[in-house]
Amino acid sequence: MDINGISSGVINMNMQQKVGDAVGTKVASKALDIQVDAAATLISSVAKPAATEAHLGNSINTHA
Repeated sequence: MDINGISSGVINMNMQQKVGDAVGTKVASKALDIQVDAAATLISSVAKPAATEAHLGNSINTHA
């Protein structure tokens, strides 16, 4: 039985797993960046309501 062949195979699989994990993390990070950009674009596209009268909403009537 060749122990060196087995150990190098295990090391190779371990390295492949680490590379796969790094790629998966990078893809998830990129997807999150895309979602952040999309959310920022959506928020900035919402029109701010224009006040119809400048004096409305500036005071509270406390005498009812």
